[in-house]
Parts: sequence; C-alpha cells; structure tokens
Amino acid sequence: MVTTGFSTLKELMTTSRSSLALRRAAALVLLVGTLVVAGCGNATKTVSSTGANGQVTTQTVPNVHFAKTKFVLHAGLAFGAIHRYIYKPLRAGALHSGAPGRVRVLLKGAAAAIFAVHELRLAHDDALSSDLLRPLTNKVDGLSSKLTGLVGGLKNGSVNPAAILGAIDATNALGSASSSLGVGIKDISSSH
Repeated sequence: MVTTGFSTLKELMTTSRSSLALRRAAALVLLVGTLVVAGCGNATKTVSSTGANGQVTTQTVPNVHFAKTKFVLHAGLAFGAIHRYIYKPLRAGALHSGAPGRVRVLLKGAAAAIFAVHELRLAHDDALSSDLLRPLTNKVDGLSSKLTGLVGGLKNGSVNPAAILGAIDATNALGSASSSLGVGIKDISSSH
C-alpha cells in the first residue's frame, strides 16, 4: 500500500487546487515582471541641436513614448484646471473679499494650481522628448513658475488679480505657440 500523507481524497483534491492556484499566481507575477522589465527601455535619450550661430548643443532628455500626444493631454489638463478653478472664479468676482464661498474657491484654486504645476512638469518632459515641441519648454516653465507663485496667495487669501492675469497670459502664450507648431491644446475639464 502506498501512503501519500493524505487521509482522504477530498484533502488530496483541495491540496492540488491550492497548489495549482499558487502556480498560477507565481506565473502571473513572473509574466507581469517580465513585461515591466521589457517595457522599461532606456529612460533617457541624447539629442543634438544646431543653434543659429552653427554651434551644436547635445543634451540628455527624457525618452517619452507618444510625447506629442502626452504633451497635449497634460497641457490640456493643466489648462482646464487653470480655466475652471482660477480664471472663471476671478471673472465671476468670487475671489473678492467678502464674496460668498470665497475660502472654498481659494482652496480649490490653490489645489488646481498645484495640480496644473504637476501636469506642466509632465508636459515639460514630453516637450523635451519631442523634436517638434522642444522649443515650447521655456513657455511651459514660465507658466509653471507663475502658477507656483500663485499657490501661496491662493492658500492664504491674498491673491493678486494681476498675478492671475499674468498666469492666464502665459497660458495663452503657450497655447498660441503650441498651435503655431500644429499642436493645438484644448482645455480638458468636465464642464464647458
């Protein structure tokens, strides 16, 4: 008589099912790990550009796949947040002292500015990765710095309307420069 260490057939079947589930889970983890490692590739690439004086400049930039598409997405999300939560409340007078719901509007505006700065950082990397969009990086950085300056004023309630209008001007400048390259940016927000 052969003893297997199992007292019943049910115990044998349960053990083999759990063993099969464990093998499947291990195979899934290995498959996902392999795909992640294979899909990573090189995180940077080296690009060269020739200036007006003929000087060649070489720089290392992020290697972003679908950079133009991602740039439009990230910049559009930033534009939408700026328009909906910062510019519209300014136009509606919701940022004036004594306006109903002012504190809530200011906090939403600060959160939107922080979100927009994050999205613009991603758009900056996308623009660096694309030969077409690389000239826009200075405008992206300019808008990002203007929004970073707004965050403190929105948080403490001492926002300067001129600073908001400066950020809106920088947004429009980035949008028109992008459109002149054939890459239009639209506000991406849930309400239009």
